[in-house]
Amino acid sequence: MCAETQHIDDEREALKWALGSMRAALAERLRAARAQRMPTIQSLAVLWIVMFILSSAFNVSIALATRLRFERMASAMGRLIDGFHYDRFVPLADAMPTGLYVLMGLVVVLFAVSLSLSLRRSSATFAVFCSAVGLSLGAWLYQLGIPAYVQAMSSQHRLRSGICFVLTAGVLCALRFGAAAPVSTTAGRSGTER
Repeated sequence: MCAETQHIDDEREALKWALGSMRAALAERLRAARAQRMPTIQSLAVLWIVMFILSSAFNVSIALATRLRFERMASAMGRLIDGFHYDRFVPLADAMPTGLYVLMGLVVVLFAVSLSLSLRRSSATFAVFCSAVGLSLGAWLYQLGIPAYVQAMSSQHRLRSGICFVLTAGVLCALRFGAAAPVSTTAGRSGTER
């Protein structure tokens, strides 16, 4: 590109050619950098989805184990929750309607589907993941309305859950609205066609 500027007689045309060449070179460099970052972003997305699958599966499992009176199983799982007391969790599990259990199970399925789509690099991943997060948030907000939930879960646990949803919303907004527009290299191409 630099060598070609010497063959252009008009200095303005040479400057235009140089600027167009620089833009094309930068655009190509950015495209290559994005391609190198994609595996890292893909890995983080997969890790994020796996975290949601495990968390959602844990929540529905401990609630269901308590509802079915599998005390040992629920207590063993409860060791992972600060301040978990089986006897305080029973009223919550009993107060949760069957439809909420179904919804929580559907959330796990949707997260698993979004993981599968993500591994296949499908464009539908984002929509399915957002749907799962939305349903998960709806289920959590419904649980907050159950008085037994406030008694069963510590305020720190409720705060951590809320922070998780806020962080997820922030990440999703950044991914959705902060995505860079594809770089066009038409200026570089028009210069090379001379």
